[in-house]
Amino acid sequence: MANHLTSAFGGDTITVDEAIKDPTFIPERVLENLDGAFLEAALFRNGGSNDGVVAYREAASPYLNDDAENVAEFAEIPVSDLNRGKLNKIVGAKEALAIRVSWEMRRFNKIDMLTKQTTALQNTMVKNGVEASLKAFDAADVQQLAVASDWESADADPMRDIRQAKRLISTAKSPDDEQALMGYKPDIIVLNDATLDLALFSENVQKFYNGNAAIENPIYQGIQPATLAGLRVVTSPWIPEGDVMIMESGVAGFVSEAQPLTLTPLYSEGGEQTYGGPNQSWRVDAFRHRVLAVDNPLAVVKLTGIEK
Repeated sequence: MANHLTSAFGGDTITVDEAIKDPTFIPERVLENLDGAFLEAALFRNGGSNDGVVAYREAASPYLNDDAENVAEFAEIPVSDLNRGKLNKIVGAKEALAIRVSWEMRRFNKIDMLTKQTTALQNTMVKNGVEASLKAFDAADVQQLAVASDWESADADPMRDIRQAKRLISTAKSPDDEQALMGYKPDIIVLNDATLDLALFSENVQKFYNGNAAIENPIYQGIQPATLAGLRVVTSPWIPEGDVMIMESGVAGFVSEAQPLTLTPLYSEGGEQTYGGPNQSWRVDAFRHRVLAVDNPLAVVKLTGIEK
């Protein structure tokens, strides 16, 4: 789940000079803090590696074109095939960013500035991951469902809207056979914290927390509910307010990496020497090369009209 990240140094009593003397210190701390922080890891399955280009087919049918048959002794077992969906091709993109440590930061032990830069690098990589995920959904022909009333209105019914979206996914039919269910099972809802609050404060949601159930009300508990309408709740501050997606995680799409997220050891830009080379600085580079794609668009529903 995407969250704001805390200091890379987590209370360690370390100086900038010590961090520079160990070139792996900063990249190791960044990778530790980013473990489990990416939204796309919660939504998409691992699509394996690639060589810069990924070709894939959208899901067309979960079944073979023929049913199993009774076969007599010594008779040949029949062979069937399946329909394949539309072929798509995506060229991977490399994302890269770096931070610098100056000689002055080292000489005067500006540990706060180093911490801020490192945290900002982490947050930027997480934010870019959310943006790439949203672009993948926008590029696919995912289902959309207009809510009955915007969630700020008195007659809003977020639970009904969410359950209708779940039904659209669970009853989705094969593009090749209107009688064949795709078999999707929605299990996750993705939204902004502010949009989640809109849903939780709705009168049609609050009515479920009367009497003894009041002590479980997430508004008064001050914690985010783990589930909503039977769906695991995943929030990110970088999802635009009013955007809500319901889907089956690990099925809707995939991530294929030519180069997973990599951070270089701290190095002097103009050649190693005691004072950081001609720029008197050291840097850490972060980069990754990958493809995010949605190949099961019917496993996703995007709610629209939540906010005026």
